[in-house]
Amino acid sequence: MPAAVEYGFLLGPHLDLATLAHACRVAERWGVHPHEVLIASGCIDEATYVSALGTSAGVPFRTKIATCNVAVPGTATLRQCLKTPILEEIAPARRLLLGFDRLRPFDVRTLLARLTQHPVALASPSELRRAMRDHFSPGLVHDAVHMLASRRPHLSALRPAMPWQIWAFVLGCAALAMAVLTAPTATVHAVSICLACVFVPVIVFRLLAAALLARAESPSHERDEDPTPDSQLPTYTILAPLCREAHMVEPLLHALSKLDWPTAKLDIKLVLEAADAETIAAARALSLPANVEIVVVPDRAPHTKPKALNYALPLARGDYLVVYDAEDRPEPDQLRRAHAAFRLGPSNLATVQARLNIYNPDANWLTRQFTIEYSALFDGLLPLLDTLKLPIPLGGTSNHFRVAALKWLLAWDPYNVTEDADLGARLSRSGYRCAVIGSTTYEEAPARLGSWIPQRTRWLKGFIQTWLVHMRAPRTLLRELGLRGFLAFHIMIGGTILSALVHPWFYGLLAIELGGGQFLALPQSVLGLPFWTISLFSLVAGYGAAMALGFLALRRRGLDRLVWQVPLMPLYWLLISVAAYRAVCQFAVAPFKWEKTDHGTAESVARPAYSCRPGRPPAA
Repeated sequence: MPAAVEYGFLLGPHLDLATLAHACRVAERWGVHPHEVLIASGCIDEATYVSALGTSAGVPFRTKIATCNVAVPGTATLRQCLKTPILEEIAPARRLLLGFDRLRPFDVRTLLARLTQHPVALASPSELRRAMRDHFSPGLVHDAVHMLASRRPHLSALRPAMPWQIWAFVLGCAALAMAVLTAPTATVHAVSICLACVFVPVIVFRLLAAALLARAESPSHERDEDPTPDSQLPTYTILAPLCREAHMVEPLLHALSKLDWPTAKLDIKLVLEAADAETIAAARALSLPANVEIVVVPDRAPHTKPKALNYALPLARGDYLVVYDAEDRPEPDQLRRAHAAFRLGPSNLATVQARLNIYNPDANWLTRQFTIEYSALFDGLLPLLDTLKLPIPLGGTSNHFRVAALKWLLAWDPYNVTEDADLGARLSRSGYRCAVIGSTTYEEAPARLGSWIPQRTRWLKGFIQTWLVHMRAPRTLLRELGLRGFLAFHIMIGGTILSALVHPWFYGLLAIELGGGQFLALPQSVLGLPFWTISLFSLVAGYGAAMALGFLALRRRGLDRLVWQVPLMPLYWLLISVAAYRAVCQFAVAPFKWEKTDHGTAESVARPAYSCRPGRPPAA
């Protein structure tokens, strides 16, 4: 049917023929209907389109739907209601509310003709989804909090530690204290030897990552473009959780508007907290495009990011999903490169992790060290884990998922404050794989210790939670991950915690050696010689491997101006140790406390005025 005939009800007051013809050409390229292009491009708003369609079909239009006046047809679930967007209005008169956005006008009229025996009204799809979300909200928030804990309690951090883990920790501390009291020197030597042996695999990992980086091309040469035509691309959902970040809404939407993906196939959800009235007001004050939806999470404990993501996940309309934080600035090609990885990867590839880096590295010493750390982790260690097909602790943002796999895993643990690392472990335990792609998302590094310490405390506390949860049944973990994966889990999760806790004691031992004039002097005792040998190896190889990895990661990123900061990394590690001990204390008294990181303080954060796209579809 010619578009001028099918969409004739829009011509005149709402649209001109040239714009409609152009929208038809873009719709053919995108693989969608012309009205989806017109709405996504801002040529006409969703309510105006549905209202005009209803007028032409002789059907009333509902601008607002009162949630208290609607019911679900029969025993339909939220998933069924979203798939077949129908609600039943029970007051002031009983009638069906329809909100189809994927049907052409001709198909809608055909459907209405079949429903002549039922009173019917049309509503905009976004308004109907809002009413559905409010209607099902109690069940959504209950599942967001309890789903994992009730169905797979052994994988939930609701119980911080098992009794046998607590007793093992207490008895271990008691045995260590007794050994120190009876034979302090021998105990120090024996513990140091054991710790050094534990850190050897960490050193090997860093050396392998440095070797991989030395052979790697620069990011600009790492191309894994997706040749899939726009018409065959799926719908992609973006979940963007924000909390107390009203000033970040506009810059975030500006960054997301630059993503290279058909606008009509983007499903963007701003996930906001009900208690955060300021951010909700800032988001609602904007003229949001039709593909941006505000999802308000009810005010219910635990107040964590993973709980908010769990609440929004059932509302996702895409086959693929990515999580972006408020300060994220993803490269425009990221969705296409992630889709290419999914399309070309193995069938069990459930997650794609983009690389993270910093857009304010020159703010001060803290942000420079943060940049070195991120460059070494996301350009060195994580690609190594991907190459070796080992479990990858996800990065908290820019995680791309197959929605079906994410739902099968019961999504995120709302009680784990480092939900990304935990989800990476659960993915691997279930036989799924995670890959790392070359596309980068740039973030803002905390420039003040007052922000950095709480953020790092939360990360390390989450690592403690993750390690304890997955070590509840060590033999099961070994069987599900295999020996290589089991060791990699301990290196990346347990090794991170242990090294941060032990690092300051190394300087204490070093000070004692220097004070006694015994530094680098050959010992005479039985335990002294291996202690001296392993300590010297840990000193040279440990620091050398970490600094070499940081140096190569900076060079690869084109951040040569920060290379002089590499020798100062040990001072940064001492700050991590401060956060680690704070994390241990906080884990004991407030394991689920979420310390929010303030963002938007960097001068380089763009804050352009955000508005709908121009009133014409993109060029065909």
